[in-house]
Amino acid sequence: MDFIPIPPGLQTRFCLIGENLLPQIPDLIRKTWPQDNLPLRLVADGNTWRVAGERLQAILAESGLSVDTPFLFPAEPPFHAEYPLVEALRGPLAGHRPVAVGAGTINDLVKRCTFELGLDGYLCCATAPSVDGYTSAGAAITKDGLKQTLPCPAPLVIAADTAILATAPFPMTAAGYADLAAKIPAGGDWLIAEAVGLTPRESVSWQMVQGDLREWLEAPQSLREGNPRSLRKLFLGLCQTGFAMQHLLDSRPASGAEHLYSHCWEMRDIRKDGIQPSHGFKVAVGSLITTALMEAVYFQTSTEELRRLSEGVPLLTPEARAAQVREFLGGTPFEGSALKVSQEKLPQGESGKARRRRLLETHGALSRSLRTQLLPFRELRSRLRALGCPVSLPEIGLPDSDLRFTTYGAGMIRNRYTILDVLADLGLTDHFCQKALEAFRQP
Repeated sequence: MDFIPIPPGLQTRFCLIGENLLPQIPDLIRKTWPQDNLPLRLVADGNTWRVAGERLQAILAESGLSVDTPFLFPAEPPFHAEYPLVEALRGPLAGHRPVAVGAGTINDLVKRCTFELGLDGYLCCATAPSVDGYTSAGAAITKDGLKQTLPCPAPLVIAADTAILATAPFPMTAAGYADLAAKIPAGGDWLIAEAVGLTPRESVSWQMVQGDLREWLEAPQSLREGNPRSLRKLFLGLCQTGFAMQHLLDSRPASGAEHLYSHCWEMRDIRKDGIQPSHGFKVAVGSLITTALMEAVYFQTSTEELRRLSEGVPLLTPEARAAQVREFLGGTPFEGSALKVSQEKLPQGESGKARRRRLLETHGALSRSLRTQLLPFRELRSRLRALGCPVSLPEIGLPDSDLRFTTYGAGMIRNRYTILDVLADLGLTDHFCQKALEAFRQP
Protein backbone atom coordinates (compact mmCIF):
# COMPACT_ATOMS: atom_id res chain seq x y z
CA MET A 1 0.00 0.00 0.00
CA ASP A 2 1.40 3.39 -1.02
CA PHE A 3 0.32 6.80 0.23
CA ILE A 4 0.59 9.16 -2.73
CA PRO A 5 2.26 12.37 -1.50
CA ILE A 6 -0.21 15.24 -1.32
CA PRO A 7 1.14 18.78 -1.65
CA PRO A 8 0.38 20.99 1.37
CA GLY A 9 -2.71 23.13 1.37
CA LEU A 10 -4.93 20.84 -0.69
CA GLN A 11 -8.38 19.57 0.26
CA THR A 12 -7.59 15.86 -0.10
CA ARG A 13 -6.11 14.30 3.05
CA PHE A 14 -5.33 10.76 1.93
CA CYS A 15 -4.69 9.22 -1.47
CA LEU A 16 -3.71 5.55 -1.57
CA ILE A 17 -2.97 2.98 -4.21
CA GLY A 18 -2.01 -0.65 -3.70
CA GLU A 19 -3.21 -4.22 -3.51
CA ASN A 20 -5.98 -5.34 -1.16
CA LEU A 21 -6.84 -1.81 -0.07
CA LEU A 22 -10.53 -2.29 0.68
CA PRO A 23 -9.90 -3.64 4.23
CA GLN A 24 -7.94 -0.44 4.99
CA ILE A 25 -10.86 1.87 4.20
CA PRO A 26 -12.62 1.66 7.62
CA ASP A 27 -9.46 2.96 9.34
CA LEU A 28 -9.17 5.75 6.76
CA ILE A 29 -12.76 6.77 7.44
CA ARG A 30 -12.17 6.86 11.20
CA LYS A 31 -8.97 8.92 10.76
CA THR A 32 -10.65 11.37 8.43
CA TRP A 33 -13.94 11.81 10.32
CA PRO A 34 -13.08 10.78 13.91
CA GLN A 35 -16.22 12.29 15.46
CA ASP A 36 -18.58 11.38 12.63
CA ASN A 37 -22.02 10.08 13.51
CA LEU A 38 -23.35 10.05 9.95
CA PRO A 39 -24.16 6.65 8.48
CA LEU A 40 -22.23 5.75 5.34
CA ARG A 41 -24.00 5.37 2.03
CA LEU A 42 -22.26 3.86 -0.99
CA VAL A 43 -23.08 5.15 -4.47
CA ALA A 44 -22.26 2.75 -7.30
CA ASP A 45 -23.70 1.30 -10.47
CA GLY A 46 -24.44 -2.32 -11.25
CA ASN A 47 -20.92 -2.90 -12.56
CA THR A 48 -18.92 -1.11 -9.86
CA TRP A 49 -21.12 -2.67 -7.18
CA ARG A 50 -20.13 -6.11 -8.48
CA VAL A 51 -16.37 -5.45 -8.69
CA ALA A 52 -15.92 -3.42 -5.49
CA GLY A 53 -19.06 -2.03 -3.89
CA GLU A 54 -20.60 -5.20 -2.52
CA ARG A 55 -17.35 -6.28 -0.86
CA LEU A 56 -16.67 -2.80 0.50
CA GLN A 57 -20.21 -2.60 1.94
CA ALA A 58 -19.58 -5.85 3.84
CA ILE A 59 -16.15 -4.72 5.06
CA LEU A 60 -17.54 -1.44 6.37
CA ALA A 61 -20.42 -3.17 8.17
CA GLU A 62 -18.13 -5.82 9.69
CA SER A 63 -15.82 -3.10 11.00
CA GLY A 64 -18.63 -1.68 13.12
CA LEU A 65 -19.31 1.42 11.05
CA SER A 66 -22.91 2.42 10.40
CA VAL A 67 -23.74 1.63 6.77
CA ASP A 68 -27.06 2.33 5.10
CA THR A 69 -28.45 0.62 2.01
CA PRO A 70 -26.48 1.56 -1.12
CA PHE A 71 -27.73 3.82 -3.89
CA LEU A 72 -27.24 1.95 -7.17
CA PHE A 73 -27.46 3.30 -10.69
CA PRO A 74 -28.24 0.59 -13.27
CA ALA A 75 -25.39 -1.19 -15.03
CA GLU A 76 -27.05 -0.52 -18.38
CA PRO A 77 -27.59 1.64 -20.29
CA PRO A 78 -24.50 3.79 -19.74
CA PHE A 79 -25.26 7.09 -18.01
CA HIS A 80 -23.42 10.39 -17.94
CA ALA A 81 -22.69 13.13 -15.42
CA GLU A 82 -25.82 15.20 -15.98
CA TYR A 83 -27.23 17.61 -13.44
CA PRO A 84 -30.60 15.86 -12.95
CA LEU A 85 -28.65 12.90 -11.53
CA VAL A 86 -27.04 15.22 -8.97
CA GLU A 87 -30.54 16.24 -7.96
CA ALA A 88 -31.59 12.59 -7.78
CA LEU A 89 -28.81 11.93 -5.25
CA ARG A 90 -29.73 14.73 -2.87
CA GLY A 91 -32.42 12.84 -0.99
CA PRO A 92 -30.49 9.56 -0.62
CA LEU A 93 -27.25 11.30 0.47
CA ALA A 94 -28.77 13.85 2.84
CA GLY A 95 -27.66 13.05 6.39
CA HIS A 96 -25.10 10.48 5.19
CA ARG A 97 -21.36 10.23 4.62
CA PRO A 98 -21.08 9.48 0.88
CA VAL A 99 -18.75 6.83 -0.50
CA ALA A 100 -18.41 6.97 -4.29
CA VAL A 101 -17.55 3.60 -5.82
CA GLY A 102 -16.78 4.05 -9.48
CA ALA A 103 -14.92 6.14 -12.00
CA GLY A 104 -15.37 9.64 -13.39
CA THR A 105 -19.14 9.85 -13.73
CA ILE A 106 -20.05 8.55 -10.28
CA ASN A 107 -17.25 10.52 -8.65
CA ASP A 108 -18.37 13.79 -10.24
CA LEU A 109 -22.02 13.25 -9.34
CA VAL A 110 -21.21 12.46 -5.71
CA LYS A 111 -18.65 15.27 -5.52
CA ARG A 112 -21.13 17.91 -6.59
CA CYS A 113 -24.01 16.52 -4.52
CA THR A 114 -21.83 16.36 -1.39
CA PHE A 115 -21.05 20.05 -1.87
CA GLU A 116 -24.67 21.05 -2.47
CA LEU A 117 -25.74 19.23 0.70
CA GLY A 118 -23.10 21.03 2.77
CA LEU A 119 -21.44 17.79 3.89
CA ASP A 120 -17.79 18.00 4.89
CA GLY A 121 -16.38 15.67 2.28
CA TYR A 122 -16.68 12.15 0.96
CA LEU A 123 -14.54 9.13 0.14
CA CYS A 124 -13.91 7.87 -3.39
CA CYS A 125 -13.10 4.23 -4.09
CA ALA A 126 -11.75 4.37 -7.65
CA THR A 127 -12.54 1.45 -9.94
CA ALA A 128 -10.72 2.44 -13.15
CA PRO A 129 -7.67 4.57 -14.08
CA SER A 130 -9.81 6.45 -16.56
CA VAL A 131 -9.88 10.16 -15.60
CA ASP A 132 -7.93 12.91 -13.86
CA GLY A 133 -11.06 14.19 -12.15
CA TYR A 134 -10.81 11.94 -9.09
CA THR A 135 -8.59 14.40 -7.23
CA SER A 136 -9.65 17.66 -8.86
CA ALA A 137 -11.69 20.44 -7.31
CA GLY A 138 -14.82 20.82 -9.39
CA ALA A 139 -17.06 18.35 -11.17
CA ALA A 140 -17.55 18.05 -14.92
CA ILE A 141 -21.35 18.13 -15.21
CA THR A 142 -23.68 18.78 -18.12
CA LYS A 143 -26.19 21.38 -16.94
CA ASP A 144 -28.69 23.31 -19.08
CA GLY A 145 -27.16 21.71 -22.17
CA LEU A 146 -23.65 22.94 -21.30
CA LYS A 147 -20.72 20.80 -20.20
CA GLN A 148 -19.44 22.79 -17.23
CA THR A 149 -16.94 22.45 -14.41
CA LEU A 150 -19.16 23.13 -11.42
CA PRO A 151 -17.33 24.22 -8.24
CA CYS A 152 -17.02 21.74 -5.38
CA PRO A 153 -14.21 20.39 -3.19
CA ALA A 154 -12.23 17.29 -4.09
CA PRO A 155 -12.77 14.08 -2.10
CA LEU A 156 -11.05 13.98 1.27
CA VAL A 157 -9.97 10.37 0.67
CA ILE A 158 -9.21 8.46 -2.54
CA ALA A 159 -8.40 4.75 -2.46
CA ALA A 160 -7.46 2.71 -5.52
CA ASP A 161 -6.99 -1.04 -5.27
CA THR A 162 -4.73 -2.08 -8.15
CA ALA A 163 -6.44 -5.48 -8.39
CA ILE A 164 -9.75 -3.68 -8.96
CA LEU A 165 -8.21 -1.21 -11.42
CA ALA A 166 -6.82 -4.16 -13.39
CA THR A 167 -10.32 -5.59 -13.84
CA ALA A 168 -11.67 -2.40 -15.45
CA PRO A 169 -12.62 -2.80 -19.11
CA PHE A 170 -9.44 -2.01 -21.01
CA PRO A 171 -11.02 0.85 -23.00
CA MET A 172 -11.38 2.70 -19.67
CA THR A 173 -7.65 2.32 -19.01
CA ALA A 174 -6.90 3.43 -22.57
CA ALA A 175 -9.15 6.46 -22.03
CA GLY A 176 -7.20 7.31 -18.87
CA TYR A 177 -3.94 7.15 -20.82
CA ALA A 178 -5.43 9.45 -23.46
CA ASP A 179 -6.61 11.90 -20.80
CA LEU A 180 -3.12 11.95 -19.27
CA ALA A 181 -1.44 12.28 -22.68
CA ALA A 182 -3.65 15.31 -23.32
CA LYS A 183 -1.57 17.20 -20.76
CA ILE A 184 1.20 17.42 -23.37
CA PRO A 185 -0.70 19.61 -25.88
CA ALA A 186 -2.48 21.31 -22.96
CA GLY A 187 0.96 22.34 -21.74
CA GLY A 188 1.66 23.64 -25.22
CA ASP A 189 -1.45 25.82 -25.03
CA TRP A 190 -0.27 27.22 -21.70
CA LEU A 191 3.12 28.06 -23.23
CA ILE A 192 1.30 29.90 -26.03
CA ALA A 193 -0.96 31.81 -23.63
CA GLU A 194 2.06 32.83 -21.56
CA ALA A 195 3.98 33.98 -24.63
CA VAL A 196 1.22 36.32 -25.75
CA GLY A 197 1.06 37.80 -22.26
CA LEU A 198 -2.29 36.42 -21.11
CA THR A 199 -1.74 33.52 -18.68
CA PRO A 200 1.64 33.22 -16.96
CA ARG A 201 2.52 29.67 -15.97
CA GLU A 202 2.18 28.97 -12.26
CA SER A 203 5.35 27.05 -11.44
CA VAL A 204 4.00 24.66 -8.79
CA SER A 205 1.02 23.36 -10.76
CA TRP A 206 3.09 23.26 -13.98
CA GLN A 207 5.73 21.08 -12.33
CA MET A 208 3.13 18.84 -10.70
CA VAL A 209 1.81 17.89 -14.14
CA GLN A 210 4.71 18.31 -16.53
CA GLY A 211 7.61 17.27 -14.28
CA ASP A 212 7.12 13.49 -14.54
CA LEU A 213 4.61 13.38 -17.38
CA ARG A 214 6.87 11.61 -19.89
CA GLU A 215 7.69 8.93 -17.32
CA TRP A 216 4.01 8.34 -16.52
CA LEU A 217 3.28 7.93 -20.23
CA GLU A 218 6.18 5.68 -21.19
CA ALA A 219 5.60 2.18 -22.60
CA PRO A 220 1.82 2.33 -23.18
CA GLN A 221 1.87 -1.23 -24.50
CA SER A 222 2.67 -2.48 -20.98
CA LEU A 223 -0.76 -1.28 -19.88
CA ARG A 224 -2.33 -3.66 -22.36
CA GLU A 225 -0.21 -6.40 -20.87
CA GLY A 226 -1.56 -5.62 -17.40
CA ASN A 227 1.76 -4.47 -15.95
CA PRO A 228 1.00 -3.38 -12.33
CA ARG A 229 3.84 -0.84 -12.32
CA SER A 230 2.49 0.87 -15.43
CA LEU A 231 -1.03 0.84 -14.01
CA ARG A 232 0.20 2.47 -10.81
CA LYS A 233 2.13 5.12 -12.75
CA LEU A 234 -0.94 5.94 -14.84
CA PHE A 235 -3.14 6.37 -11.78
CA LEU A 236 -0.43 8.39 -10.04
CA GLY A 237 -0.20 10.72 -13.03
CA LEU A 238 -3.96 11.20 -13.14
CA CYS A 239 -4.03 11.96 -9.41
CA GLN A 240 -1.18 14.45 -9.61
CA THR A 241 -2.97 16.24 -12.43
CA GLY A 242 -6.05 16.55 -10.25
CA PHE A 243 -3.90 17.86 -7.39
CA ALA A 244 -2.52 20.53 -9.73
CA MET A 245 -6.08 21.66 -10.46
CA GLN A 246 -6.82 21.68 -6.73
CA HIS A 247 -3.73 23.80 -6.11
CA LEU A 248 -4.53 26.36 -8.79
CA LEU A 249 -8.32 26.15 -8.37
CA ASP A 250 -8.46 26.06 -12.14
CA SER A 251 -8.27 23.38 -14.83
CA ARG A 252 -5.58 25.20 -16.84
CA PRO A 253 -2.82 22.71 -15.83
CA ALA A 254 -4.87 19.84 -17.25
CA SER A 255 -6.75 21.05 -20.29
CA GLY A 256 -6.43 23.17 -23.37
CA ALA A 257 -7.93 23.10 -26.83
CA GLU A 258 -8.12 19.30 -26.85
CA HIS A 259 -10.68 19.41 -24.03
CA LEU A 260 -12.62 22.18 -25.76
CA TYR A 261 -13.08 19.85 -28.73
CA SER A 262 -14.26 17.12 -26.38
CA HIS A 263 -16.69 19.47 -24.60
CA CYS A 264 -18.24 20.48 -27.92
CA TRP A 265 -18.64 16.86 -28.98
CA GLU A 266 -20.10 15.88 -25.60
CA MET A 267 -22.67 18.67 -25.77
CA ARG A 268 -23.60 17.55 -29.28
CA ASP A 269 -23.96 13.96 -28.02
CA ILE A 270 -21.93 12.55 -30.89
CA ARG A 271 -22.12 8.77 -31.32
CA LYS A 272 -20.28 5.99 -33.08
CA ASP A 273 -22.48 3.00 -33.90
CA GLY A 274 -25.07 4.36 -31.48
CA ILE A 275 -22.62 4.66 -28.57
CA GLN A 276 -21.21 7.92 -27.21
CA PRO A 277 -17.39 7.71 -27.15
CA SER A 278 -15.87 8.12 -23.70
CA HIS A 279 -14.45 11.42 -22.56
CA GLY A 280 -10.92 10.06 -22.88
CA PHE A 281 -11.51 8.82 -26.41
CA LYS A 282 -12.85 12.19 -27.51
CA VAL A 283 -9.89 13.88 -25.84
CA ALA A 284 -7.56 11.51 -27.75
CA VAL A 285 -8.83 12.84 -31.08
CA GLY A 286 -8.84 16.40 -29.74
CA SER A 287 -5.20 16.02 -28.69
CA LEU A 288 -4.24 14.85 -32.16
CA ILE A 289 -6.03 17.77 -33.81
CA THR A 290 -4.43 20.23 -31.40
CA THR A 291 -0.98 18.74 -31.97
CA ALA A 292 -1.44 18.84 -35.74
CA LEU A 293 -2.48 22.50 -35.56
CA MET A 294 0.50 23.44 -33.39
CA GLU A 295 2.89 21.62 -35.71
CA ALA A 296 1.38 23.33 -38.75
CA VAL A 297 1.65 26.81 -37.22
CA TYR A 298 4.94 26.53 -35.36
CA PHE A 299 6.96 23.80 -37.10
CA GLN A 300 5.86 23.82 -40.72
CA THR A 301 5.40 27.58 -41.17
CA SER A 302 8.23 30.10 -40.86
CA THR A 303 7.69 33.45 -39.18
CA GLU A 304 7.96 35.24 -42.50
CA GLU A 305 5.46 32.93 -44.15
CA LEU A 306 3.08 33.41 -41.24
CA ARG A 307 3.48 37.15 -41.60
CA ARG A 308 2.75 36.93 -45.32
CA LEU A 309 -0.31 34.73 -44.79
CA SER A 310 -1.82 37.04 -42.19
CA GLU A 311 -1.12 40.27 -44.07
CA GLY A 312 -4.26 41.67 -45.57
CA VAL A 313 -6.51 39.38 -43.52
CA PRO A 314 -8.86 41.73 -41.66
CA LEU A 315 -9.15 41.53 -37.91
CA LEU A 316 -12.31 39.95 -36.61
CA THR A 317 -14.96 42.49 -35.69
CA PRO A 318 -17.56 41.87 -32.99
CA GLU A 319 -20.17 41.55 -35.74
CA ALA A 320 -18.11 38.99 -37.66
CA ARG A 321 -17.43 37.00 -34.49
CA ALA A 322 -21.12 36.97 -33.61
CA ALA A 323 -21.89 35.74 -37.14
CA GLN A 324 -19.40 32.89 -36.62
CA VAL A 325 -21.09 31.92 -33.37
CA ARG A 326 -24.45 31.80 -35.14
CA GLU A 327 -22.96 29.78 -38.01
CA PHE A 328 -21.20 27.16 -35.91
CA LEU A 329 -23.20 27.12 -32.68
CA GLY A 330 -26.54 28.60 -33.69
CA GLY A 331 -29.53 26.75 -32.30
CA THR A 332 -27.47 24.89 -29.66
CA PRO A 333 -27.98 25.30 -25.91
CA PHE A 334 -24.64 27.06 -25.63
CA GLU A 335 -25.14 29.71 -28.34
CA GLY A 336 -25.88 32.46 -25.81
CA SER A 337 -22.91 31.61 -23.62
CA ALA A 338 -20.62 31.42 -26.65
CA LEU A 339 -21.74 34.85 -27.83
CA LYS A 340 -20.77 36.31 -24.47
CA VAL A 341 -17.44 34.45 -24.12
CA SER A 342 -16.31 35.04 -27.70
CA GLN A 343 -16.92 38.78 -27.39
CA GLU A 344 -15.14 38.98 -24.04
CA LYS A 345 -11.91 37.53 -25.42
CA LEU A 346 -11.97 39.22 -28.82
CA PRO A 347 -9.15 41.79 -29.20
CA GLN A 348 -10.34 44.75 -31.21
CA GLY A 349 -8.77 47.71 -32.98
CA GLU A 350 -5.28 48.49 -31.75
CA SER A 351 -5.33 45.62 -29.25
CA GLY A 352 -6.12 43.23 -32.10
CA LYS A 353 -3.21 44.58 -34.13
CA ALA A 354 -0.93 44.32 -31.09
CA ARG A 355 -2.02 40.71 -30.51
CA ARG A 356 -1.18 39.81 -34.10
CA ARG A 357 2.23 41.50 -33.82
CA ARG A 358 2.89 39.60 -30.58
CA LEU A 359 2.05 36.28 -32.23
CA LEU A 360 4.56 37.00 -34.97
CA GLU A 361 7.22 38.25 -32.54
CA THR A 362 6.98 35.14 -30.36
CA HIS A 363 6.67 32.66 -33.21
CA GLY A 364 10.34 31.67 -33.31
CA ALA A 365 10.73 31.23 -29.56
CA LEU A 366 7.48 29.24 -29.34
CA SER A 367 8.61 27.03 -32.20
CA ARG A 368 11.61 26.03 -30.10
CA SER A 369 9.75 25.55 -26.81
CA LEU A 370 6.93 23.56 -28.42
CA ARG A 371 9.41 21.19 -30.05
CA THR A 372 10.54 20.34 -26.52
CA GLN A 373 7.02 20.19 -25.12
CA LEU A 374 5.06 18.20 -27.71
CA LEU A 375 5.10 14.58 -28.70
CA PRO A 376 5.24 14.52 -32.51
CA PHE A 377 1.85 13.92 -34.09
CA ARG A 378 2.88 10.55 -35.53
CA GLU A 379 4.29 9.32 -32.22
CA LEU A 380 1.22 10.43 -30.27
CA ARG A 381 -1.04 8.76 -32.83
CA SER A 382 1.02 5.56 -32.66
CA ARG A 383 0.80 5.40 -28.87
CA LEU A 384 -2.93 6.01 -28.81
CA ARG A 385 -3.55 3.53 -31.61
CA ALA A 386 -1.56 0.86 -29.75
CA LEU A 387 -4.06 1.11 -26.89
CA GLY A 388 -7.10 0.97 -29.13
CA CYS A 389 -7.98 4.66 -28.80
CA PRO A 390 -9.66 6.36 -31.75
CA VAL A 391 -7.16 8.36 -33.80
CA SER A 392 -9.39 10.01 -36.39
CA LEU A 393 -12.74 11.79 -36.58
CA PRO A 394 -14.53 8.92 -38.36
CA GLU A 395 -13.54 6.64 -35.45
CA ILE A 396 -15.70 8.75 -33.12
CA GLY A 397 -18.54 8.97 -35.61
CA LEU A 398 -17.74 12.25 -37.38
CA PRO A 399 -16.74 13.17 -40.95
CA ASP A 400 -13.36 14.78 -41.56
CA SER A 401 -15.17 18.03 -42.32
CA ASP A 402 -16.06 18.29 -38.64
CA LEU A 403 -12.48 19.33 -37.90
CA ARG A 404 -13.11 22.79 -39.30
CA PHE A 405 -16.63 22.98 -37.86
CA THR A 406 -15.58 22.13 -34.30
CA THR A 407 -12.36 24.16 -34.45
CA TYR A 408 -14.49 27.28 -34.86
CA GLY A 409 -17.02 26.20 -32.24
CA ALA A 410 -14.48 25.03 -29.65
CA GLY A 411 -12.69 28.37 -29.73
CA MET A 412 -15.85 30.18 -28.65
CA ILE A 413 -17.00 28.31 -25.56
CA ARG A 414 -14.37 29.07 -22.90
CA ASN A 415 -12.39 32.17 -21.99
CA ARG A 416 -9.08 30.32 -22.22
CA TYR A 417 -6.41 31.22 -24.75
CA THR A 418 -5.30 28.26 -26.89
CA ILE A 419 -4.01 27.45 -30.34
CA LEU A 420 -7.61 27.97 -31.53
CA ASP A 421 -7.36 31.64 -30.58
CA VAL A 422 -4.02 31.93 -32.35
CA LEU A 423 -5.75 30.86 -35.56
CA ALA A 424 -8.65 33.28 -34.98
CA ASP A 425 -6.37 36.20 -34.12
CA LEU A 426 -4.32 35.61 -37.28
CA GLY A 427 -7.43 35.08 -39.40
CA LEU A 428 -6.06 31.73 -40.58
CA THR A 429 -8.38 29.12 -39.09
CA ASP A 430 -9.43 27.67 -42.45
CA HIS A 431 -5.85 27.54 -43.74
CA PHE A 432 -4.50 25.61 -40.78
CA CYS A 433 -7.50 23.32 -40.46
CA GLN A 434 -6.68 22.11 -43.94
CA LYS A 435 -3.06 21.58 -42.87
CA ALA A 436 -4.21 19.55 -39.86
CA LEU A 437 -6.40 17.35 -42.04
CA GLU A 438 -3.37 16.61 -44.22
CA ALA A 439 -1.55 15.30 -41.12
CA PHE A 440 -4.37 12.83 -40.46
CA ARG A 441 -4.17 11.60 -44.04
CA GLN A 442 -0.50 10.70 -43.74
CA PRO A 443 0.23 7.03 -42.95
